[in-house]
Order: sequence, then C-alpha cells, then structure tokens
Amino acid sequence: MIHQRFGFARTREAAAIAQRLGIEGRHLCRDFAAPDETPRPGDSNAALAAKAVRAALSDAGLKPHDLAYLIGHTTTPDQPLPANVAVVADQLGYQGPHVELRQACTGFANALMIAFGLIATGSGPIAIVGSETGSLFFDPASLDAEADQIVNMVQMGDGAGAVIVGAFEAGHSSIEAAWFGALGSGRAPGISRQHRQHRFDHDFAAIRAEGHRLFDAGRDAAAAQGFGIEAACHVVPHQVSGRIGMLAAAHFALPPEQVFVQADRIGNTGSAAIWIALDTLRASAAPGEDIVVLGAEASKHMYGGFAYRQNHG
Repeated sequence: MIHQRFGFARTREAAAIAQRLGIEGRHLCRDFAAPDETPRPGDSNAALAAKAVRAALSDAGLKPHDLAYLIGHTTTPDQPLPANVAVVADQLGYQGPHVELRQACTGFANALMIAFGLIATGSGPIAIVGSETGSLFFDPASLDAEADQIVNMVQMGDGAGAVIVGAFEAGHSSIEAAWFGALGSGRAPGISRQHRQHRFDHDFAAIRAEGHRLFDAGRDAAAAQGFGIEAACHVVPHQVSGRIGMLAAAHFALPPEQVFVQADRIGNTGSAAIWIALDTLRASAAPGEDIVVLGAEASKHMYGGFAYRQNHG
C-alpha cells in the first residue's frame, strides 16, 4: 500500500527488517491516505485510551465517578495542550484529578509508583492508562531517504491498555511490588523527538549497548524486593519486538516458554505495551501464578517493572 501510494522502493529491505524484528501484525490508527494525516474516527490517542479505561472499569465493576485519580502516560498525545489525559477524562465523563507522564515504555512503572503513594494515604481506586498512536509520527513519503524510519514503519503499533489499582483486598489479584530507575545520566537519548519535529529519531547503537544493562537493573530491582525472575511463572520483558522473548530468555538463562511476548502480533505499542500484555496473560494465568514485568525505555535509559500475583480464576 505504501509502495503504491508513495512510491516507496525499499520494500524488500522493509520486509527483511520486519522479519528480523519478528513483527507479523499490528493495529494502526491511520489509513496512509496521505503523508500527514489524522487518525481514523474513534482511533485517536485519547479515544483509544478512553476505551481501555472503560474496559478496565467494567472488569472491576466500577464507574468513572468511582475513581479517585486518573493517570495517563503516552509519548504521542493528540496535542501538546490540553494534556491528552484531560481529553480522556472528558470522554469518560470523569471530573476528578488527573495527571500525565511522558516516559514511553516505562511510564507504566512510574505511574504505579504514584498510585502506590496515593493508595497509602487512603485513596480510592486509581485508573492508569498507557496509549500510543506512533504511526502518525512518520512521513511515508520520506522512507526511501531515511532508513531508520523504515524501522518505525514496520515495528510500531497503535493501541491502549489500562488497569485499575486500589487498596489490597483478600482474594483479588494484586500488584505486590513496583520499581523504577534510570541509568541515563550523562548519556545521549536512544530515541528522541525534537520540538516541531514530526518524527522519532533512533540511535540504534546506543539502544543495543544499553539494553542488557537496563534488563539487568530491572532484574536486580525485582530481586531486591523478593521477586527473583527465575521463580516467576511468567516474565514479561519490554515488548520492543517479536524476537525479544528469545533474546531475554537467553540473556537470563530462562526457558523460552517462561518469557511472554506478543509484539510479534501487535508490534511495539510503547506506553500501552505492558498493560496490553498483562491483560492477555491475566486471561490465561492460573490462581497463584506470579508475573514479573521488566520494562525498559531508550529515551533516557530508564527501567521499571512490577510483580503481579493472580488470585482468581
């Protein structure tokens, strides 16, 4: 389609990159009818996020007015101001406090740190939603001249995922611990988008060099809180590609079936990836099974994660 509409000539190269990344399918919010376009109706970042929150609320048996706080995290908001999460709140009919983070694939972890602090003060239920519409942030007409944008084209998926967290209740599934950290001091970003720039730039060498360090830092943070990844029923790494499961299993000396990845089917959905992965695993996990999440983010080399325990069928 992009080849036909925009004269993209490097189709074999793009197919080879997709194969190396293990990306077979994705949901995209745009139709590629024009180089620069808006999302389809109902597929904007805020609309996807609102759908995810509604689904999470329904699963929890709650309504928007039951929420004490709404936390959003995305790198691809519909506009700089008002905040994307403010639009999400409008679409939900939610009139309470909200906040938005811009930390890409580790925004989920920092959102949990904030939520844990609020819950410790006696807060009611908190909704966290991660959302991305990254397909809007590249120009298909420039792909022949910009090889790194071919990676964006074949790797990134659009979507949203949400979770409702609250005070511990016996018999319910629980997030047992969460952690967040950064190794980026003095280091250039591995991925960035400059002011007025409608594209993401990657430093692939930096991403490859820092990847293992971030995973190791996440593993050590999990172990420090009593959750060794070798004992977990499922380990969920950063969902950067369909091959990351094999790479993480080899790096940590884990059985491949212990590592859960679905980026092969939905692409790298950035801020949404971990919540979408958790939702998929929750549907099949048995009571008592533990899930350890190891998130990583290249923009300023951050890591974060959490330990989850399934307590219902």
